[in-house]
Parts: sequence; structure tokens; C-alpha cells
Amino acid sequence: MQISGKIKLLIIIFVGALCFTACEKDDICIEPMTPKLVMGLFDYEHQDELKPVENLHLAAIGVEDTINFFNKDIVNIPLDVNNDNCRFALINDTNVDVLEFNYQRENVFVSKTCGYKTIFKNLNVYLEEDTDNWIKQIEIINHSIKIDTAVHVKIYH
Repeated sequence: MQISGKIKLLIIIFVGALCFTACEKDDICIEPMTPKLVMGLFDYEHQDELKPVENLHLAAIGVEDTINFFNKDIVNIPLDVNNDNCRFALINDTNVDVLEFNYQRENVFVSKTCGYKTIFKNLNVYLEEDTDNWIKQIEIINHSIKIDTAVHVKIYH
């Protein structure tokens, strides 16, 4: 039995269309991933006004890297996605204040391409008191960190 040319053409088009519909879209993740903690640095005397710190250095305790924030009033800090707490030394010139962040982690599925991201809940922040703290007060604005476009914690200095 012979297949006519039109039927052959229809079979080729059908098989080709089937191949293209089996393809997935490009594997590019454009979804926001694990958010960072956003800290705003505010004037202790005028608490509605942002006040930059000229030479702020941030060091995660137990980690070699240091993040430098020169003349910034908003800083983004990566929290530890493997533990329910982390500690950072905030160094203002030579004065060091240590903050401890405690939270609960939740892994949330974003998409097949992006995988999971971690969000943080029940955030608490503690300042290690010493005789020369440059941080005067801490205010938690949002105890859940799901996005990093708004201030979560205000630091008054």
C-alpha cells in the first residue's frame, strides 16, 4: 500500500509539531530568589531621617569575608540559609557592635527552573551590649523577610 504525498506531508507536519510542543521554555530564572535582610540606618536624634554611616564594614562572625558599605543609609545583609541564626559585626571606623539575628527558615518552591528560595520568619535582633555601642536602638519593622525591597530593621545611631 502506498501513502499519498499529501498524507506524507501531513505526517511530517504532525511529527514536527509534536517535537516542538515537547520543548520547554528557556531555563532562565527571572524570579527573585532568597531575599536579603534590609537594614535602614537612621539618626537617633531625628528618628524619621536616614543617616548614612561613612565607613561601615560588615563581617559575618565565623566567615572570612567582609562587606563594605561606604556612606550608605540602607544596607542589604545575606542571612544564613543553613542555620536559624547568624551574627554580624558592624564596624564603624574602629567601634565594633555585634548583632545577632534569630529567625525560622522556610524553603518555598519558586519554579522548576529556579528551584527553592528561603524566606525568614519570626525575626528577632539582639545587640551585644558593651560600654561603647555606636548603635543606640534597634526597631524591627517586619518580622518576616519574603522580599528585599523594603526596610525590615531600623538601626538608630
